[in-house]
Amino acid sequence: NTKIIWKQEHRILLAMIVDCLVKPNVMVFPKYDQPYILHTDASQDGLGAILYQRQEDGKLGVIAYGSRTLSPAEKNYHLHSGKLELLALKWAVCDRFRDYLYYASHFDVYTDNNPLTYILTTARLDATRHRWVSELADFNFSIHYKPGRLNTDADVLSRMPIDIESYMEDCTEEFQGIETSFQAASTEGDLTVTMSKC
Repeated sequence: NTKIIWKQEHRILLAMIVDCLVKPNVMVFPKYDQPYILHTDASQDGLGAILYQRQEDGKLGVIAYGSRTLSPAEKNYHLHSGKLELLALKWAVCDRFRDYLYYASHFDVYTDNNPLTYILTTARLDATRHRWVSELADFNFSIHYKPGRLNTDADVLSRMPIDIESYMEDCTEEFQGIETSFQAASTEGDLTVTMSKC
């Protein structure tokens, strides 16, 4: 519950991080004839995914990043049931990176949830998971297990949530008693004006 004080040094560090994320040696343009590699992860706060392609030097180049917070209903899913990890896979493939992956002949998905590697072949699924698996059926991919300590890239994106309501409260301020007149109407009076300060 400590209030964060945003200083000039924080702005400089943020600018450095943004610089690192957009440099050509990190982000690359997609080559549509080359296979994609997708890393996904879920936490109790959000979903994270990164789409890669292997470059000529053998290193992975980032095509796109994706992350989002969970809806109130999604926060009721238990992380250990595997439902959140399947949601992360379905969201990354069918929603966030659909434009890249729909026409791909094949791509590989890496997750730190081992049971997810056989989710497409199991018959013991509830109605929601069956619906998600049916959406994934339009895509040709293989799922591989990657231990959590090695899946830190997508893990970081899934664990940086923002509570938008609290954020908006922190970024707005009300001013009472401002008198103003509009050209269309000559009404003067006390108005409550909400102004953004972020």
